[in-house]
Amino acid sequence: MFLDSLRSLFGRVNKIDAIQFGLRGLLLPFRVRHLSGPADVHSEPRDVTIISVLRNGEPWLESFLAHHRAMGVKHFVILDNGSSDRSIEVLASQVDVTLLASSVPYHAYENTMKRYLADTYCRDRWCLCVDVDEQFDFPGSTKLCLPALIDYLDGRGFNAVITQMLDMFSDRSISKASIQRGIDLRLQYPFYDVSTIDKSPYTFGEVSNPAIMTHYGGIRKKVFGTNNGLTKVSLFRMDGKIKPFVAWHHAVNARLADFSCVLLHFPFIDSFYAKVAEAVTSGRYGYLTSDEYSGYWAGLQRLPGLCLKFESARMLSTVDELLENGFLAASNDYRSWLVKNTPASREQVQ
Repeated sequence: MFLDSLRSLFGRVNKIDAIQFGLRGLLLPFRVRHLSGPADVHSEPRDVTIISVLRNGEPWLESFLAHHRAMGVKHFVILDNGSSDRSIEVLASQVDVTLLASSVPYHAYENTMKRYLADTYCRDRWCLCVDVDEQFDFPGSTKLCLPALIDYLDGRGFNAVITQMLDMFSDRSISKASIQRGIDLRLQYPFYDVSTIDKSPYTFGEVSNPAIMTHYGGIRKKVFGTNNGLTKVSLFRMDGKIKPFVAWHHAVNARLADFSCVLLHFPFIDSFYAKVAEAVTSGRYGYLTSDEYSGYWAGLQRLPGLCLKFESARMLSTVDELLENGFLAASNDYRSWLVKNTPASREQVQ
């Protein structure tokens, strides 16, 4: 009992700002290596730079890059944190990727690495932090590209957007749900389940739209009993005032937009078993997250051949349906703005 309490205290101290962004913020630049791509990212005011920290992300990389390029992203800054697959080889061949590497322990430097990328490569520009197994999307994306969304945000003085994570899965057992290259992930993992998502008022800053709330739970709570936080500030402008990655996924001095966006999350592929086993054994994600992965592992052992498609699952058509079922929220101003924008091709709106 005493040892557990001591570890919990250490885990919490490990995450306080003075440690993450003070001491570790000073040390990290000396432990980052530039591997390939532009050392300086030159972007226009409407451009969004994606930052990401990954390890063994090869299965998702093709879809990750293709999806965000189609949305209008022109540059990616990716920090590899010890991949043993072909992630580095794949990323080094991409002309729009700045590839970095560091061997610092993820559980200690997770947020430090992300803020380092934002501070170094997104100064005075919009930044989107997305994990390699996620795809960012927003209401109205079938009509408009990301630069148009930035026009809306800049025009109304917002510098940050709340994103809600939504776990996606297939109708196969997880152990057999391998990614097929060349096929959109949304076609391979088209289902989601919001039946066990809990909501509470957002408390990390003042929201301009009270319908935007903090989400917890979801399919992982339903199956594994874990109460995962699903709400992040992933899209933000590094304007010299905002401080991202506070309390893991939130921001200080954020003027939060009047609509929310989604991070479609694709963790439930055949390698999920191996990832969970490694996380439990190594403690890679830190003491405070150990119970989460222990819960996953216990569930996987208890339910061999687990398939997540229950009767409450739905098939995702477009992100706009997430507005209609209340998973996402948008003000009347945002909805009116969408209506006023004619259905144009992405090439036209860029």
